Amino acid sequence: MNIEILYPEYCNLYGDTGNVKYLQKCLPNANFIFTSLTSVPKFVNEKIDFLYIGPTTENCQEEIIALLEPYKKNIEELIENNTIILTTGNSLEIFGQYIEKIDGTKIEGLKIFNTYAKRIDNDRFNELSLGNFNDLEIVGFKNQLSHSYGENSNNYFLEMQKGTGINKETKLEGIHKNNFYGTYLLGPILPLNPDFTKHLLKIEIPYYEEAKKAYKLRLTEFKERA
Repeated sequence: MNIEILYPEYCNLYGDTGNVKYLQKCLPNANFIFTSLTSVPKFVNEKIDFLYIGPTTENCQEEIIALLEPYKKNIEELIENNTIILTTGNSLEIFGQYIEKIDGTKIEGLKIFNTYAKRIDNDRFNELSLGNFNDLEIVGFKNQLSHSYGENSNNYFLEMQKGTGINKETKLEGIHKNNFYGTYLLGPILPLNPDFTKHLLKIEIPYYEEAKKAYKLRLTEFKERA
């Protein structure tokens, strides 16, 4: 199994590198490819099975979009071919139409999905999050300086029980198409939600019973506090 981690020198905020470490524990025999900013992504010329992009700073989003723009068709092919793609935090915004800055200027996105992001000029937005994905309850956190808008009613990832969706006016969170999963949820999401990890990887994962006990405790706490 080939797992590509895009731009780890930029996309590494909020402890979400824990997703990568957890994948390495779950898939000790997989080939992990860490693609730097100066390298052509592996998915352009070789088959990969899993692509991960973590959260980054707002200043780095524009550079990442510019780096990926030449490979937009490759990314669309990955999505259509059911390659697993997981994007967490504000990395989901690079796949939308544009990102609007505080001053009203816009950073053009990859325009793969019909959403757009607007940065907020007040305090950073934080919350506990609990949402439903099919028959799974997904827990996580949000820490963001932007919200997304636009049409995701036909391809949302989570329907929120507690917390907001892609913005404060909706309970529909993230983007889900085939095996593409884009979400503002941090945590990191994979070790926090072992059943979701099993859903993605289609394998029995190590330390599952221990992870499930921690998940159940966290789920109870979220329902009481959120």
